Amino acid sequence: MINIHPGGFQLQFFSGIFLFVPLLHNNHNLLKSLYMKRILLVAVVAALLGCNKDDDDNSNNLNSTDTDFTMKATMGNTAEISAGQMASLKATAANVKAFGQMMVSDHGTAKTELHNIASDLNLYSPDSLDAQHVALAAQLSTLTGRAFDSVYIHSQVNDHLQTISLFQNEINSGMNSRLKNYANDQMPHLQLHLQNAQAIAAAY
Repeated sequence: MINIHPGGFQLQFFSGIFLFVPLLHNNHNLLKSLYMKRILLVAVVAALLGCNKDDDDNSNNLNSTDTDFTMKATMGNTAEISAGQMASLKATAANVKAFGQMMVSDHGTAKTELHNIASDLNLYSPDSLDAQHVALAAQLSTLTGRAFDSVYIHSQVNDHLQTISLFQNEINSGMNSRLKNYANDQMPHLQLHLQNAQAIAAAY
């Protein structure tokens, strides 16, 4: 604090502000008023900083990438669960059957988590298959034995390549922090699924 005494007044520099304060050493009410104003100023600045912090929170902000991701990722989870249930019942090879069971478990958990986020954000998350997977389900229903195992596991390689691309796009271009975090968290699982599917598919 810098004190200057120009003609009966004290010029004080406090927190970047110059204040003229009369030199009335016994005027306690005046001093109290000035300090209360300083406290009020500090409170206003703190409130403004709090508002800026809220503006930086993207947990409710959305863009077109977020909405497209939510719809496609939800349908993808539904497709993996549906095909996995079929594989766990119809697959001949033990590793194909086990892979199908893993898809039901992992994508079931992922679907529930994404549905909860979508519900909070009022986003469309359909519990249905797209045309591509409706056709795949129809094809798988007609197959048995090694033919079933081959078509199923190769479709899983293709599905997970597409899904990883979808999730990476959300990570790179999405706006909503909850959806981006979801995509980041799921990415290691998707990459593991792809590696397992490729390893099994190599035998077909």
